[in-house]
Amino acid sequence: MAGTIEDRVTELVKPLIESLGLQLWGIRYRQGGSRGTLEIYVETPEGVSADQCGEALTVLSPALDAADIIGPAYILEVSSPGLDRILFTLDEAKQYIGSVIKAELRMPVQSRHKVRGKLLEISEDGLLKIEDEISGVLDIAFANVSLARLVPSFKDNHKKIPRAHHKKRS
Repeated sequence: MAGTIEDRVTELVKPLIESLGLQLWGIRYRQGGSRGTLEIYVETPEGVSADQCGEALTVLSPALDAADIIGPAYILEVSSPGLDRILFTLDEAKQYIGSVIKAELRMPVQSRHKVRGKLLEISEDGLLKIEDEISGVLDIAFANVSLARLVPSFKDNHKKIPRAHHKKRS
């Protein structure tokens, strides 16, 4: 098995996750201190419950231990990608054209290492057009993005905030 830890874990866990009726959204391994953290994000069109994540954890943990891809000391987390989901692939990013994203860049674009703005379009060759809140429209190669996240938008529900009623004393 060659490639990054994420590549090797993907190869191992993707069929197991799909056998549970889930889709693999993405995998991220972060080394920190004496033990790393392996984050596995799963999804379905209807969303993912805590029970489904627990079931996936129960299936994946022994398979990962047997494969010994990472080593003895790491924390395994299985969860939904959440509202502020990481966009691991171009196909995932394409689902959010028109949404606000924030991206950390490997190499600066217009002296910026971090951008935040509306994802306007994605070209066939993987160029993201982002209307950055500070620098305006930027063209950024997806290969230059070290981390991209969706910025959740919450609909304004237009509820009026009740005012306290005060009686005047005469």
